[in-house]
Amino acid sequence: MAERLLSRKETAQRLSMSMRSFSRHRARLMALGLQAVQIGQYPKYREASVDRLIKKLAEG
Repeated sequence: MAERLLSRKETAQRLSMSMRSFSRHRARLMALGLQAVQIGQYPKYREASVDRLIKKLAEG
């Protein structure tokens, strides 16, 4: 089963952030566990890593 990859816009929406805020905080989010895959010009983000990040941030 192939893992779903999210665009920057989809990832920002899942994190309840604007695209601008996502771009500013991307390095911090990557350090917290967000995983990206470079496909073409723009990176795609692993859906599972976005879900883990949301859980991690919710737990504090």
